[in-house]
Amino acid sequence: MGSLARVLAVGGLALLVAYGCAGRDTGGPNFARDPRAASSQVGEVQLNIRLMLSYDANMDGLVSRDEVEAGLKYQFTQADSDHNGTLNLGEIQAENARRWQASGTASSPLIDWNLDGTVSLAEFSGTAYSVFAQLDRDQGGSLAGNELEAPRLRGARPRAASGQARPGQPAPDNTFRAL
Repeated sequence: MGSLARVLAVGGLALLVAYGCAGRDTGGPNFARDPRAASSQVGEVQLNIRLMLSYDANMDGLVSRDEVEAGLKYQFTQADSDHNGTLNLGEIQAENARRWQASGTASSPLIDWNLDGTVSLAEFSGTAYSVFAQLDRDQGGSLAGNELEAPRLRGARPRAASGQARPGQPAPDNTFRAL
């Protein structure tokens, strides 16, 4: 029995050491392993910043929560063609088509989250409020300065135009060669 307890103790210790040494997955992209994930995330942040700047009614470079609310209410009123305070299926489809036309795959479609057959102002505003909260890092109730700037990737070099050499590399040979 003593040797079995020793084996279990050593095995348990080995598992603890392995767990402690292993990198934990935080669920986010590892930019060191996949620079494409970093580039994609920066692109998403740029889209979010553009969305928020579209609500900057007085064009002062500062986006307040009040401006976002006013902009969302205006957009909702424009989409609510029968002016009943909710968007019916036809109005939802028309708004989603407008969004698709304006932004393509980057658009955020309206979804009837509570499945009541209509989209309320709260459902209509969900994406914008979520983006605002995400960008408002200091939780000051407005977006300004670095909150409206996309992060820059370290070590990223501008791509050379097609047919041009990258720094430190020979120029590409663009002549056709028969095989």
